[in-house]
Amino acid sequence: MTCDLELRDFRSIARIVNLAHRFNCRCTRVDATATDDTTTAMFAFDGPALALSRLRAQIDRLMLYEERLTRPPS
Repeated sequence: MTCDLELRDFRSIARIVNLAHRFNCRCTRVDATATDDTTTAMFAFDGPALALSRLRAQIDRLMLYEERLTRPPS
């Protein structure tokens, strides 16, 4: 499984790698480029199909959390 993500917090790279380990998946590749405001990252993971789908769900939750954290108040 691969994921191309735009992260607002560069520490999320470590969070995602740790999530992969927690779900018994291997992170086989990480490429990241940082700017002042965002980090663009590409991840590749290997593991059982069920574990990968659970990992993807947690990554999606992390992305929603980041979006809510950085959204300007209304």
